[in-house]
Amino acid sequence: MLPPIVGMDPHATRRLREALGEVLRDARRRRGLTLREASAASGNQFRPSAIGGYERGERSISVERFCDLAVLYGVPADRLLAEVLERLTPTGRAEIVVDLTELELLPGEEPRLAAQLVERVKEERGGESGNLVSLRAGDLEALALASRLNPGDLVRRLEPAIQVRPSEPS
Repeated sequence: MLPPIVGMDPHATRRLREALGEVLRDARRRRGLTLREASAASGNQFRPSAIGGYERGERSISVERFCDLAVLYGVPADRLLAEVLERLTPTGRAEIVVDLTELELLPGEEPRLAAQLVERVKEERGGESGNLVSLRAGDLEALALASRLNPGDLVRRLEPAIQVRPSEPS
């Protein structure tokens, strides 16, 4: 079973808030803004104390406010969210290359589910050919959810048929 990201687990919720805060802080700093400068650039929509609270993981942030900060920092919100997920579940966000010929030789339900996912990906990409298929960040996490395994366990089970590549830094 995958570890919870949010829900009833207060530790998971805290980890999520902390990861969101770290990513927002990094984005603000990459933009070269102090807390006060970010507040001023937002037209005082965000107080410096609120931004600091988000960044320290002390305050929850709504999706709308998260997206507003992403716009303020000049980074697409989905890219920032991908950074958050990378911090929470790095194995599930890694890029993998699947060798379909090796995958077909593996026993069990997981290889069958993986083969179905890879075939869907190939179709969505316009019938990509060949036995090696690169799955993008998050595909492994989706497959792990379908298999009811955590991404690390899934990688170990499919290891003979895959190569894991670390995700690219943003």
